[in-house]
Amino acid sequence: MALGAAIFLNEGAGSARTNDVRHAVQLARRALDADLHVTATRNADELTAWLTERIAGYGTAVIAGGDGSLGVAYNVAADRPGLTLGYLPAGFGNATRHLLRLPRTPEALVAVLVRGDARPIDLVSVDGRLALFAGAGWDARVAGRYADAGARRLPGWAWAVARSIPDLWRRPQVEVRADGWIAHRGPMELMVVGTTPFYGRGLNVNPGARPDGGMMALRVYPGPAPRLAVEAARWVLNLTPDAERIDARRVELRSLHGMAIPVQRDGDLVGARTAWTFEIRPAAVRLIGRWR
Repeated sequence: MALGAAIFLNEGAGSARTNDVRHAVQLARRALDADLHVTATRNADELTAWLTERIAGYGTAVIAGGDGSLGVAYNVAADRPGLTLGYLPAGFGNATRHLLRLPRTPEALVAVLVRGDARPIDLVSVDGRLALFAGAGWDARVAGRYADAGARRLPGWAWAVARSIPDLWRRPQVEVRADGWIAHRGPMELMVVGTTPFYGRGLNVNPGARPDGGMMALRVYPGPAPRLAVEAARWVLNLTPDAERIDARRVELRSLHGMAIPVQRDGDLVGARTAWTFEIRPAAVRLIGRWR
């Protein structure tokens, strides 16, 4: 007997209370004959506990929230092989929308869920937690300030970027190893690893990254600030950046002079310390998208 479906709506996400999101949730609930569970939190531990308590027994769990909410769901779903995840984007960045090629209208979004084209996807493990992408350095500082300011969508993001501009002139000296080989040694503005090319708002920060290749794509952006600005223009214009892509199963990042390096995971700040390890977890979860 087929297992049922449920929609898990996190109203703590950036646009979860908008009419479009509420309409999409209503349509999906009817189309999938799904149960609805609602919370409102930006705390990952709270969301993990809430979702874990409710997800058992379902065959399909549709997450209505931002990339962070979906990231929590990856970790809850990873040890449940019979579970498939769907996504109704309701955050500010919504990087995963672009990977899944999700349409924007509620009706079209629900049609994707109803078709149910699910594929296993690879994820990145950071401190034992799974994510589509992770970033170290400057963008993690921006993510932390955005959250601290209340995650106020575009105004909050612009404020966080402005507050973080002085940090561009304080690059840590780092060593980056990819599967044991030194991939970079020197100054770093930011480093990205992931199985998706996209950051929030569809920025093509890590082109060539794939969710089904069994490898992470690594890029180190050494800076300085003017050079990073040119690279950022390439992200916006969907051009391949100058920073080389390196595919690896394990990436180690180490500060050479004791400066703590902040890391974000799916847009949420994890913390800051002098050494980090990132590892691939192949086919970690099944995710519905427009894969063809």
